[in-house]
Amino acid sequence: MKPNWIFLPALCLSLSACLGGGVSSSDSPSQSQSETSPAGYGGGATTVRFALKSGSQPVTCNSQLSGIGAGQANATLAEGMVYVHDVSLINSRGQEVPLQLDQANKWQFLNLALLDFAGGSCKDKSRDDGDTPVFKPLSGSNSEVVGSAPADNYTGLSFKVGVPVSAKNAKGEDVALNHQPAHSPPHPILGVYWLMWEWQSGHRFMRIDLAPAGGVKRADNSTADRWAFHLGSTDCQADAAIVGGYRCGKPNRFKVSFDRFDPKTDRVALDIQSLFAGNDINRDVSADVGCRSNATDAECQPIFDRLGLRLNESSPGANDGGQPLGDGRDSRVFRVEKIGS
Repeated sequence: MKPNWIFLPALCLSLSACLGGGVSSSDSPSQSQSETSPAGYGGGATTVRFALKSGSQPVTCNSQLSGIGAGQANATLAEGMVYVHDVSLINSRGQEVPLQLDQANKWQFLNLALLDFAGGSCKDKSRDDGDTPVFKPLSGSNSEVVGSAPADNYTGLSFKVGVPVSAKNAKGEDVALNHQPAHSPPHPILGVYWLMWEWQSGHRFMRIDLAPAGGVKRADNSTADRWAFHLGSTDCQADAAIVGGYRCGKPNRFKVSFDRFDPKTDRVALDIQSLFAGNDINRDVSADVGCRSNATDAECQPIFDRLGLRLNESSPGANDGGQPLGDGRDSRVFRVEKIGS
């Protein structure tokens, strides 16, 4: 009997050691947390930087570009402006935390910011493109969104392209943004006249105009000097129940989201080569020279596909035209790159 009593306690002690060791090595909360929630950006005063690129080439006013579109055209940039809103940092728990924009910054109003990569100097004042002058462009260029975020562990970024229908001010009041009186905008960034879209009673969300070498040959054999991409809400009808007074059948706003983004080291690049990859900017067969968000314009389909937007309804009566095709995580036009690259 004595040998058995000696053997059993030894066996139990050995199993306890094995089980105890297994729990501490595989189920440790501290190790699991470190694997799923890497240290990220801590919040506070925050600048989210953007850049306009053509492949790896930085693009500014009148930049000489090559390899653009299906015809690998040479071109210069004539306009490069984008509205973004609802800029948010994504914390390690997957929550989107809105960046509180600096309201003293002249390029920002409520939750909306205007990115002007080319600056007002790109505008040819002698050119009449059908817009009614309201305000002159803001001086200089802007490629940043500036604000603050509460302390947290942030690992990603999201934002939306477009001008929202409305936003809340500091008093909690709804302020019309996309649709508002053309001659009395609530803020100068909404009064830049070549971003107004009076035929749709709204704004152009993106305006990327290129002047291709040799011009744009049209279906009637005439030649235009610019191939223009203008994104904005369409099928807009008056509706007094909506803030701003209009309801648009095709909103044409979309989200961009990155799981990994650090404002200290990263920026967001909008790539012109990718945006126009499916278009020949030396040719145009539609009524508009380029794409102006017209659902019947053949030149629009490739660009909308690359932006992740549905140009037309998926089926009659679906009412999903102008809606995003995904959650914004697979952008083919926007990318994250290191600052200075």
